[in-house]
Amino acid sequence: MWRVLKSVIVAALVAVPLTASVGAGEPGCVDWGKAASIIAQNGLLPASTVYQMVQQRTGGKVVSQALCKQGNRYVYKLVVLGPTGEVTNLVVDAATGQS
Repeated sequence: MWRVLKSVIVAALVAVPLTASVGAGEPGCVDWGKAASIIAQNGLLPASTVYQMVQQRTGGKVVSQALCKQGNRYVYKLVVLGPTGEVTNLVVDAATGQS
């Protein structure tokens, strides 16, 4: 049990620097204070819906997220901590939920 818990703690600590790279400071990404209006105006999936979809698909947990404009579409850039401690960066279309 301690071995599994230790792996999760180490993975979480490793994820911290990765999560800093996903956010509103990244080119094309929006501040979360403005995200709700962008989501509503563009008919995008709510972030909570996308997180649930990703977590069900991966078995992991979303630990960081950003809403970003890529070309003519919006995407969610996500960092997911997997069930065994692996860290994955995902880009999910904000309109369709497809990655």
